[in-house]
Amino acid sequence: MRKSLLALSVLTAATAIPAQAEYLYGFGSMYVDQQMWDQGFENGKSISDRNQLVLGIEGGAGFDWGQIYGFYDYEGVDRSGDDRGASTKGTIHYNLTESGVSLYAQVYNTDTDSGFHEQNRVLGLGYTGLKGDGWAFTPFVGAHQINTVGGISGSNGGMLGWVGFYNTDFAGQNFTFSTWGEYEFNRNDEYAAAQGGKEGLNGSFNAMWNVTEDWSTGVLYRFTHNKLGRDDYGDLLIYRVQYNF
Repeated sequence: MRKSLLALSVLTAATAIPAQAEYLYGFGSMYVDQQMWDQGFENGKSISDRNQLVLGIEGGAGFDWGQIYGFYDYEGVDRSGDDRGASTKGTIHYNLTESGVSLYAQVYNTDTDSGFHEQNRVLGLGYTGLKGDGWAFTPFVGAHQINTVGGISGSNGGMLGWVGFYNTDFAGQNFTFSTWGEYEFNRNDEYAAAQGGKEGLNGSFNAMWNVTEDWSTGVLYRFTHNKLGRDDYGDLLIYRVQYNF
């Protein structure tokens, strides 16, 4: 848990570095998630005892030099104190050209009170130029490194990923549809053995109804393949209530 809080502090400090940058946009929210690991199309591969309540906060901003994003999840708040965890993620795109080719970096850290720890780091290239009125799609590819409490560390192949959203009005209501994904390839042998293969996929498709300017609610469809400790394809549903800053 302490490592996750430290990672969040580093991310917060990093956002203050480009003080002279031109601010373009920003967003932030707090949310409550009910993760249902025993729901989805692959219920037989889901694990009901992993169902949990999650409290989270996220935010992002765009500047003339690029964009940043981060979140912090406090997981298992409906469980006893020794069965909880925390996850933190920070990403940055630093534009290298006016067309939107960017230097991309990512850190994802997760810890549990039972002693589990895993940190993933990615460094590579992205592209921030795919965007329009109410939509954007931002891909990246990079070298992947990993560190776990079990001693698996070092190079872990590569990662190809994306983040995208589309905001639209329908029947007088506002909706946001978004997605993110991470495809890991050429994993090292130890991590491949632990996760079920040399390749893995982790991502989400999200549908949010923006009830008011301040409040949103919706459903997130999470999918995995050889990831999160599950072999082959697995999925779960997440029900979210969100307060927007």
